[in-house]
Amino acid sequence: MSVVCFKMGRDMSRRRKRKDDTSSGSLQESSSSGTTLPGAPSYNVSVGAADHSITVPLFLTGIFKEVFERAVGRARNQLASSGRIEPTVFFGYTNGMIKTGVLSFKDEFHKELLKKRVREKTLAENASVVIVLTEGERSGTILLSGAASGMRASARVDYAFDKNTKTITLWKVRWLDNPLRNAFLEGIFNTAS
Repeated sequence: MSVVCFKMGRDMSRRRKRKDDTSSGSLQESSSSGTTLPGAPSYNVSVGAADHSITVPLFLTGIFKEVFERAVGRARNQLASSGRIEPTVFFGYTNGMIKTGVLSFKDEFHKELLKKRVREKTLAENASVVIVLTEGERSGTILLSGAASGMRASARVDYAFDKNTKTITLWKVRWLDNPLRNAFLEGIFNTAS
């Protein structure tokens, strides 16, 4: 008998005390070529290590930007510690809390159940933002797709990881011109993701 895994809980890494409650999670999706948004106003924000910053378009709301930054930082930390990226879903709330959930499925039936569970959780807990982090089809890419009320955005992270030294040698975040379609975001916030 197959089981759909949707694990919620406190963040597994407790290196420092955080002001908000964080949980852990995963998912999977297809790749798309991406470029930065043309002419979009933006500013730099620190993500993950202090020596890395990404440009975030100004159209992102505060909580959307915060959840996105957390997703990118978590992916970088996962890659550095384990050498791989787990697909993850992030739920952001207006009170600043961010929860993440492990999305694991074995077949299409269980994938459909999991999509339904993500929608139900979003509605039941009144999440403001949902962002899905997945590995791209091409090795060395991570895709982030997010939805909030009236807003969608996607980004791609190109990375290189040296397995021998366990170091990240490339980490480049790019906003995509068109938000990626993601099955786990369909029907959330009345958007056709």
